[in-house]
Amino acid sequence: MRKLIESTHVSLGGEIGSPQEWAFPFLKDEHNDYAKRLLFAADALLLGRRTYEGLSVAYPAMTGSDTGVPNDFVERMNRIPKFVASTTLREATWNASVIQGDVASFVADLKRQPGGDIVKYGNGSLDVTLMEHGLIDEFHLLLTPVAVGTGQHMFEDIDGAPALKLVDVTRFSNGVLVLVYTP
Repeated sequence: MRKLIESTHVSLGGEIGSPQEWAFPFLKDEHNDYAKRLLFAADALLLGRRTYEGLSVAYPAMTGSDTGVPNDFVERMNRIPKFVASTTLREATWNASVIQGDVASFVADLKRQPGGDIVKYGNGSLDVTLMEHGLIDEFHLLLTPVAVGTGQHMFEDIDGAPALKLVDVTRFSNGVLVLVYTP
Protein backbone atom coordinates (compact mmCIF):
# COMPACT_ATOMS: atom_id res chain seq x y z
CA MET A 1 0.00 0.00 0.00
CA ARG A 2 1.29 3.44 -0.92
CA LYS A 3 1.91 6.07 1.76
CA LEU A 4 0.29 9.49 1.67
CA ILE A 5 2.82 11.99 3.05
CA GLU A 6 1.90 15.56 3.83
CA SER A 7 4.75 18.07 3.71
CA THR A 8 4.03 21.50 5.18
CA HIS A 9 6.13 24.52 6.12
CA VAL A 10 5.13 25.81 9.58
CA SER A 11 6.33 28.98 11.31
CA LEU A 12 7.07 28.97 15.04
CA GLY A 13 3.70 30.70 15.48
CA GLY A 14 1.94 27.84 13.67
CA GLU A 15 1.25 29.82 10.47
CA ILE A 16 1.17 27.76 7.27
CA GLY A 17 -0.76 29.90 4.79
CA SER A 18 1.99 32.15 3.41
CA PRO A 19 5.33 30.29 3.40
CA GLN A 20 6.31 32.22 0.26
CA GLU A 21 6.64 35.25 2.56
CA TRP A 22 8.86 33.71 5.26
CA ALA A 23 10.21 30.25 4.32
CA PHE A 24 12.17 31.07 1.15
CA PRO A 25 15.35 32.28 2.95
CA PHE A 26 15.54 28.82 4.57
CA LEU A 27 15.18 26.81 1.34
CA LYS A 28 18.85 26.06 0.83
CA ASP A 29 21.03 22.99 0.27
CA GLU A 30 19.82 20.78 3.13
CA HIS A 31 16.19 21.63 2.37
CA ASN A 32 16.71 20.98 -1.33
CA ASP A 33 18.23 17.56 -0.58
CA TYR A 34 15.34 16.69 1.74
CA ALA A 35 12.70 17.93 -0.73
CA LYS A 36 14.28 15.97 -3.58
CA ARG A 37 14.32 12.72 -1.57
CA LEU A 38 10.65 13.18 -0.73
CA LEU A 39 9.58 14.09 -4.26
CA PHE A 40 11.66 11.44 -6.04
CA ALA A 41 10.25 8.69 -3.77
CA ALA A 42 6.78 9.69 -4.94
CA ASP A 43 5.05 9.05 -8.20
CA ALA A 44 2.03 11.31 -7.61
CA LEU A 45 1.08 14.53 -5.88
CA LEU A 46 -2.20 15.27 -4.13
CA LEU A 47 -3.05 18.96 -3.97
CA GLY A 48 -5.87 21.14 -2.77
CA ARG A 49 -7.14 23.81 -5.15
CA ARG A 50 -5.24 26.75 -3.63
CA THR A 51 -1.93 24.89 -3.52
CA TYR A 52 -2.47 23.64 -7.08
CA GLU A 53 -3.26 27.13 -8.35
CA GLY A 54 -0.11 28.58 -6.82
CA LEU A 55 2.26 25.81 -7.85
CA SER A 56 0.81 25.40 -11.36
CA VAL A 57 1.64 29.03 -12.11
CA ALA A 58 5.10 29.02 -10.52
CA TYR A 59 6.68 25.76 -11.65
CA PRO A 60 6.09 25.75 -15.43
CA ALA A 61 7.83 29.16 -15.64
CA MET A 62 10.62 28.23 -13.24
CA THR A 63 14.20 27.29 -13.90
CA GLY A 64 16.55 26.34 -11.12
CA SER A 65 19.10 28.92 -12.14
CA ASP A 66 16.76 31.83 -11.40
CA THR A 67 15.26 30.49 -8.16
CA GLY A 68 17.86 28.35 -6.44
CA VAL A 69 15.58 25.32 -6.81
CA PRO A 70 17.53 22.44 -8.43
CA ASN A 71 16.62 21.89 -12.08
CA ASP A 72 15.92 18.19 -11.57
CA PHE A 73 13.41 19.08 -8.82
CA VAL A 74 11.66 21.58 -11.10
CA GLU A 75 11.54 19.03 -13.93
CA ARG A 76 10.15 16.35 -11.61
CA MET A 77 7.49 18.74 -10.25
CA ASN A 78 6.41 19.56 -13.79
CA ARG A 79 6.30 15.89 -14.92
CA ILE A 80 4.83 14.04 -11.96
CA PRO A 81 1.08 13.27 -12.16
CA LYS A 82 -1.02 15.45 -9.88
CA PHE A 83 -4.50 14.95 -8.45
CA VAL A 84 -6.40 18.06 -7.40
CA ALA A 85 -9.24 18.09 -4.87
CA SER A 86 -11.61 20.91 -5.76
CA THR A 87 -15.31 21.58 -5.83
CA THR A 88 -14.89 24.54 -8.20
CA LEU A 89 -12.28 23.52 -10.78
CA ARG A 90 -13.58 21.59 -13.76
CA GLU A 91 -10.28 21.06 -15.56
CA ALA A 92 -6.60 21.33 -14.81
CA THR A 93 -3.30 21.76 -16.61
CA TRP A 94 0.28 20.99 -15.50
CA ASN A 95 -0.14 17.20 -15.78
CA ALA A 96 -2.98 17.37 -13.26
CA SER A 97 -6.45 15.86 -13.03
CA VAL A 98 -9.32 17.18 -10.97
CA ILE A 99 -10.71 14.49 -8.68
CA GLN A 100 -14.28 13.67 -9.61
CA GLY A 101 -16.67 12.41 -6.96
CA ASP A 102 -15.82 11.52 -3.38
CA VAL A 103 -12.27 12.63 -2.53
CA ALA A 104 -11.83 10.17 0.36
CA SER A 105 -12.79 7.21 -1.82
CA PHE A 106 -10.55 8.40 -4.63
CA VAL A 107 -7.54 8.80 -2.32
CA ALA A 108 -8.18 5.44 -0.62
CA ASP A 109 -8.27 3.77 -4.06
CA LEU A 110 -5.14 5.64 -5.16
CA LYS A 111 -3.28 4.44 -2.07
CA ARG A 112 -4.22 0.81 -2.84
CA GLN A 113 -2.70 1.01 -6.34
CA PRO A 114 0.90 -0.11 -6.82
CA GLY A 115 3.51 2.62 -6.94
CA GLY A 116 5.58 5.03 -4.92
CA ASP A 117 4.53 7.45 -2.26
CA ILE A 118 1.93 10.16 -2.78
CA VAL A 119 3.03 13.59 -1.55
CA LYS A 120 0.62 16.29 -0.50
CA TYR A 121 1.98 19.80 -0.13
CA GLY A 122 0.26 22.37 2.05
CA ASN A 123 -2.36 22.11 4.74
CA GLY A 124 -5.95 23.23 4.53
CA SER A 125 -9.51 22.12 4.08
CA LEU A 126 -8.54 18.96 2.18
CA ASP A 127 -6.84 17.78 5.38
CA VAL A 128 -10.17 17.72 7.21
CA THR A 129 -11.44 15.06 4.82
CA LEU A 130 -8.17 13.14 4.74
CA MET A 131 -7.82 13.09 8.53
CA GLU A 132 -11.48 12.16 9.12
CA HIS A 133 -10.89 9.08 6.97
CA GLY A 134 -7.44 8.22 8.35
CA LEU A 135 -5.76 8.62 4.97
CA ILE A 136 -2.58 10.56 5.88
CA ASP A 137 0.23 8.19 6.81
CA GLU A 138 2.91 10.74 7.67
CA PHE A 139 3.06 14.45 8.40
CA HIS A 140 6.40 16.08 7.53
CA LEU A 141 6.27 19.46 9.26
CA LEU A 142 9.12 21.80 8.38
CA LEU A 143 9.27 23.97 11.47
CA THR A 144 10.90 27.20 10.35
CA PRO A 145 12.54 29.53 12.90
CA VAL A 146 10.46 32.62 12.18
CA ALA A 147 7.77 34.03 14.46
CA VAL A 148 4.69 34.49 12.30
CA GLY A 149 1.51 34.52 14.34
CA THR A 150 -1.18 35.80 11.99
CA GLY A 151 -2.65 33.99 9.01
CA GLN A 152 -3.81 30.44 8.41
CA HIS A 153 -2.80 28.01 11.12
CA MET A 154 -2.08 24.32 11.11
CA PHE A 155 -5.21 22.19 11.63
CA GLU A 156 -7.41 25.23 12.34
CA ASP A 157 -10.52 23.55 10.91
CA ILE A 158 -9.92 20.10 12.39
CA ASP A 159 -11.72 19.00 15.54
CA GLY A 160 -11.04 15.78 17.39
CA ALA A 161 -7.92 14.89 15.42
CA PRO A 162 -6.07 11.77 16.54
CA ALA A 163 -2.90 12.13 18.57
CA LEU A 164 0.24 12.12 16.48
CA LYS A 165 3.43 10.21 17.28
CA LEU A 166 6.82 11.79 16.58
CA VAL A 167 8.83 9.21 14.62
CA ASP A 168 11.75 11.24 13.23
CA VAL A 169 13.49 14.60 13.55
CA THR A 170 15.94 16.10 11.08
CA ARG A 171 17.75 19.31 11.94
CA PHE A 172 19.10 21.62 9.26
CA SER A 173 22.06 23.86 10.08
CA ASN A 174 19.86 26.96 9.51
CA GLY A 175 17.54 25.98 12.36
CA VAL A 176 14.74 24.32 10.38
CA LEU A 177 13.47 21.11 11.98
CA VAL A 178 11.71 18.46 9.92
CA LEU A 179 9.34 16.78 12.36
CA VAL A 180 7.84 13.53 11.05
CA TYR A 181 4.65 12.39 12.75
CA THR A 182 2.37 9.43 12.19
CA PRO A 183 -1.22 9.06 13.46
